[in-house]
Amino acid sequence: MIRSPVGRAKYPDARRTAYAPCLRDESQYLRCPEQKVHMGKKRSLIYVPVLHSPEDMGSLASSLPPPGDYGVQVARYWDRVEAEFHSMRRVWDGVRVYQDGLPEARQDIVARVVADVDSPNYRLLRWLASQGADVVGTEDPVLLQEEYELVKASVADDAARRVYAARAAQLLDERDRYIAARIDATLAAGAAGVLFVGLQHNVARVLPADFEVAILRCARELLPAITASLAAQRAAGGQSGRE
Repeated sequence: MIRSPVGRAKYPDARRTAYAPCLRDESQYLRCPEQKVHMGKKRSLIYVPVLHSPEDMGSLASSLPPPGDYGVQVARYWDRVEAEFHSMRRVWDGVRVYQDGLPEARQDIVARVVADVDSPNYRLLRWLASQGADVVGTEDPVLLQEEYELVKASVADDAARRVYAARAAQLLDERDRYIAARIDATLAAGAAGVLFVGLQHNVARVLPADFEVAILRCARELLPAITASLAAQRAAGGQSGRE
């Protein structure tokens, strides 16, 4: 999910229905992360795949699948994500939190964006911040601006959709690499972080080798069925909805 540079509109960034399959299920670690955070100089990253809600998208909510079943799936998913975070036995003070679509900017701008969005994703960001976590501006504003304009143009225009399709894979890779570099530059040796990122991203593949990446248990349990359902809906309706 990304905000426009003016901080008023959101647009989707999911273009495929598979979530990072390379990630290992480390749910036992997630419930007792203190056992691993201080092991050597390894850095740990909790990886949270994001299902976007209409509130995330703002004026581009029409690019999501139709509300109905999708809205129910989104609500159920975020209820489980929130419950899993609340059940973790850890202190969040000083943990760095990264969010796709949140531009690298002055801290006051980042804080304003986080406060402005009333979505399940951002409500969890605000809870983490209230527990002492540091929410970090994560993405390149130039790449975000480019994707925002491409998605905005492609919503109702076939030619624009073809332009976007031709650029999408490379743009996604550039965004993933920027996110990985941003995390690498701001997360110290032995420290812990959290990354909220759209389903089509695979930031884990471009992180340095000293990162231990753990996907949430609820994401591994729920997302395969959700993404299969969305794919079936698109096939039945002939639409290219984004998650």
